[in-house]
Amino acid sequence: MFYYSAFGLNISSEVELPGMIEIDSENKFHVQISLNKVNILPFKDIDSPNYFVDGKNVYLWWDGIGKVKISDGTQIIVDPSSNLNSNETSIIPFLLGPVMSILLHQRGLLVLHGSSIKVNNGAIAFLGYRGLGKSTTAINLYKKGYPLITDDILAVEFNKEGLPVVYPGYPHARLSDDSYMHINTDILTPIRTYAGKVFCDASRGFSTEPVELERIYILEEGEQTRISNFKSQESVINLIRHSTANRVMQDNEDHAKNLIQCANLIKNTTISRLEISHSFKNLPDLVNLIEDDFSVGG
Repeated sequence: MFYYSAFGLNISSEVELPGMIEIDSENKFHVQISLNKVNILPFKDIDSPNYFVDGKNVYLWWDGIGKVKISDGTQIIVDPSSNLNSNETSIIPFLLGPVMSILLHQRGLLVLHGSSIKVNNGAIAFLGYRGLGKSTTAINLYKKGYPLITDDILAVEFNKEGLPVVYPGYPHARLSDDSYMHINTDILTPIRTYAGKVFCDASRGFSTEPVELERIYILEEGEQTRISNFKSQESVINLIRHSTANRVMQDNEDHAKNLIQCANLIKNTTISRLEISHSFKNLPDLVNLIEDDFSVGG
């Protein structure tokens, strides 16, 4: 059995998850990850290619990799494919990605597809579609001394004052081979490569304490690198668009809660459009632009 901490949760797991913060087995555990059979046969005729929602249970499956059942924000059952040579290993990126996103959504958090860094005592987040450069942007700021808070999963909760706080995830980042090669720094130690991504240690300055979210940049592809403002309606649409657990919302109550959380986030943070061009040679200018922007914005 392995014992970890992530997103403010203590996790006991029968699956080893490299690159996570290990904790003592005497802790109280909020989430259990176990190995067992997951039966998805009743759901074979559904429209979705790889998921099904059944009350408090969400089922996910990937051909040749395995199946997962996520229940009530407390339990994850993992059923790796018997066809895999290292069957548990291949499913790890999915456990740390979409599976954890859905579990956090089940626990009532607003879950966004984004990465974040710590600036002074606040969090700066980057949202965007896969491949736009969220992790690369965050890690290039990490390289300049800003601690990483989250990579790929941005889990937000509202404190007693109604302010959004980000729960730190894993002290590592996932980078494409190209991104990793162009970062050119000795502060990122590769942990392991999964599914074409290099998992890199990013534990320098990492803290498990939640951080107030102050600013969000939504990445878009553009011909030049620049920052501009959104209208309120655009901000709502973009936050909903980047809510990673949107697909598992079942009823109007769930949709309404997500909308309220997004509206509260807009009320309490600064949200900007960050247009970027896909060129590694422009990364220093991108980092300088972001630094200038959040310094001026306070």
